Amino acid sequence: MSITETKGHRAKNKGIAQTRSDKVFETINIFLLCIILFITLFPLLIVVQRSLVPPEDVMMSSGGLSSLIPHRITFDYYGYVINNQVIWRAYGVTLTRAALGTAVNLLLTIMTAYPLSKKSLPGNRQLMLLFFITMIFSGGMIPTYLLVTSLGLQDTIWALIIPSALSVYNMIIMRTFFRSLPIELEESARIDGCNDIMILIRIILPLSLPAIASVGLFYAVWHWNTFMDGVLYITDRRLWPLQILLRETLLTSSMSELELNNSFAEVLPPPQGLIATEIIVTMLPIICTYPLLQKHFVKGILIGSVKG
Repeated sequence: MSITETKGHRAKNKGIAQTRSDKVFETINIFLLCIILFITLFPLLIVVQRSLVPPEDVMMSSGGLSSLIPHRITFDYYGYVINNQVIWRAYGVTLTRAALGTAVNLLLTIMTAYPLSKKSLPGNRQLMLLFFITMIFSGGMIPTYLLVTSLGLQDTIWALIIPSALSVYNMIIMRTFFRSLPIELEESARIDGCNDIMILIRIILPLSLPAIASVGLFYAVWHWNTFMDGVLYITDRRLWPLQILLRETLLTSSMSELELNNSFAEVLPPPQGLIATEIIVTMLPIICTYPLLQKHFVKGILIGSVKG
């Protein structure tokens, strides 16, 4: 027997033999996961199909799985969205909010989590209790609205950032990660003459990139998808984020369908294609960003949960 065959034979013997019950269990798991995958992807496929078919095909569609395959494809809706300056302005507001908001969130989260990760901090337990209480009880919508208005933040980008500048849940994740780092690293840095700020910037943050990427992704996705604060604090249409514009499109199309009589509604093209295209354009940045951060995202969550 050759060396290659011997190594292959040993590699096969290292695996644990599956019993019949294990194979049945694995088959059931795969079947259930396929069902969950189909249920998850089916709405997305419907949206993609609606954005690519002409209006008359949408009106004649009978629904079901057969409607997922378009007979004709058109990019007219995408051309309308690309040439619409209102959508691009909302895109710019959303990108600005996501970038600036995530930067502010990460700065405050790191500056809060790092001192709270030190057991020697006086009042550590009491401070964590106060932060935890804010996760259960909030100030309420009306008091928060009055506070934001009194501070003069209404109709500014800061009204979408400052009220949600710190998430206690994400701060706890970052604090748990900081605690998992070896204390010997900080002790060595102090011997070399580093203070707390230098230790945080030169040692802790480079080692915490997986956790920072995970928490940053949480913040960025939240800023990109949320719309309630925009409804409350933004009345200037020029400052509408993308989600508010999409919500307005949905409301406008719903009201239009209610106001039109049946005979006239049959002549007009349905707005589903335009709405579906706006949904696709809204999802694209998150869909493109997540694969780039997936490695750090999974690593940061696992390390924080196992060593916490």
